[in-house]
Parts: sequence; structure tokens; C-alpha cells
Amino acid sequence: MADIKISGGLKVKTFQAAFLKNFPFLCPTLLQSKSLDVSGPRLSNEHTISKCATLTNGEWKPVKVAEFSLSGNMLVGTFEKRFLETFGVRCEVVFRKSGKHFKTGADLDKMTLAAANKKVSEDGAEPINLSDIAAYA
Repeated sequence: MADIKISGGLKVKTFQAAFLKNFPFLCPTLLQSKSLDVSGPRLSNEHTISKCATLTNGEWKPVKVAEFSLSGNMLVGTFEKRFLETFGVRCEVVFRKSGKHFKTGADLDKMTLAAANKKVSEDGAEPINLSDIAAYA
């Protein structure tokens, strides 16, 4: 698995497509709120990550660094935390099972992205279709 470089200029759907190539049963979604409520409004995957930050925070300003890379050995929870720290936007990794979306939750957040992808696959999750990626915006 190649590292995925994430920067503010990257479109959300481009980032999601790169993510799905490596983890076909998981999809990162960007939330307009920093609250823990995942049912809140999701940001459009047609925006760049910096535009999402502007919509969420009123401005685009990298919090710590302007970009970061992720790989399969990064913990799901660490990835979500680093995304928020870097871009100021809440990212929640979700999977689909029986046609419904579920956030990863505490157990999967402690697993690496590669292990979580394998686990949800073994538990009956559906692969996420790139042509249907708008449903994950």
C-alpha cells in the first residue's frame, strides 16, 4: 500500500477515491460540525478540503501542518484525530452494511486502517462503489 498524501488543495472525492483503492470497505466522510454527533450535515465531496475548512471554521488555516500522509498501519482513531488537527475539519471513517452507513466506533478506532478494513469485510460490510461515492459526501 502506498502512502496517501492529504493536503488542503485536494478535492474530497479525489481523497476518498485514493482512500478506497487501499481500503475498499471504509470511506472517510467530512462533517460540518466538530461535535461528536455523526448524524450532522456532511460536507460536499465536490469541495476541496480547504473549502470544507472554510465552511466549518470561517477560514482556511492549517492548524499544525499543511498536509500529512496516511498508510495502512495508522490507527483509524489516529487518522481521524490527525485530520481534525491538520485541517480543522472532522473526518469520520464509515462503512456500509445492509445498505446503511455506520461509523467505525471505539473498537475499530483502535485498529489499523488495514485491519479495520479486513474486519468489517469479514463481518459482512459491503465494498464501497466509487461510482456511488456521492452517497458518502
